Amino acid sequence: MPSIRYKMVRMLFKVIGVNKMLDKQGEDFEKLLAKYKEKHKKPLKVPCKKLEPDFVVETKDISGTVCYVVREKGKFPQNAVLYLFGGGYILPPNPGDLILCGQIAKNANAEVWFPLYPMAPEHRLVETLQSTYRIYEKILKKHDAQNVRFFGTSSGGGQALSLCMYIRHENLPAPLPGKLVLQSPGLQVPPSEDQKAEMEKRKNADVMIPPRFFDNIAPVLAMGDEAYLLSPILFDLTGFPPMDIFYGTEEVMIAYLKDMQAACKKYGVQLNTHIGEGMMHCWGVMEFVPEAKAVRQEYFKALK
Repeated sequence: MPSIRYKMVRMLFKVIGVNKMLDKQGEDFEKLLAKYKEKHKKPLKVPCKKLEPDFVVETKDISGTVCYVVREKGKFPQNAVLYLFGGGYILPPNPGDLILCGQIAKNANAEVWFPLYPMAPEHRLVETLQSTYRIYEKILKKHDAQNVRFFGTSSGGGQALSLCMYIRHENLPAPLPGKLVLQSPGLQVPPSEDQKAEMEKRKNADVMIPPRFFDNIAPVLAMGDEAYLLSPILFDLTGFPPMDIFYGTEEVMIAYLKDMQAACKKYGVQLNTHIGEGMMHCWGVMEFVPEAKAVRQEYFKALK
């Protein structure tokens, strides 16, 4: 049974009406994008008091992209994690992401790279992937690909898989990472008709993501020859690394899971699924609820 603290957080999202804010249409959706575009200009507050006693946080500028590199003090691990934050490619990250970077660094014995990648509507998805690819190239100068994991939440989870697809599709020289760990990833945008029908069944239970958001955001991110980047689930996944995927039963994006399982079976990719009964979208990022603390232990295990 969900904890009282979890229920309170879920109710807060419902009262605020997060899903209604993201369900804008037409001109109202354009205003929403403009609002978040302004938020991108605000610098990320680094939670120094929570990180500095135990962690080293380096700030790098990699071809114009700011990237934080987090590791435990006195340790130089062989493993590395590329952390891709979520937010539909329009919401900026928050200090909690960096706190989770520290937890991953400690519990998965890894150096964690956290790029502030370019976002929509100012940037297209291909620009985002070009940016994160350059970060990955830098990681590979220090770490063997088999020791690298991509970790992503929501759109960041989709981006992690899309980055692998982009590397293969464009015949880029980098090898794929050793593993993907994806929390509530978006895997086909816009969704198929079957996926949309499944999303509609959970629409009232999901307090964060409205099904119509995917149709609205798709043309903002990619069109024409670049549209393939939005749907890694449709790509030939042959030779892709093992994956761990996390979904909650009360989020619309679990509609992708059935097709993802079929794709991985078709192409011989190892897929480990983690289902949060009664859990909402990306519950693992809510550090202060017991359910998040529990699922983070699963993250750490998967990332080792």
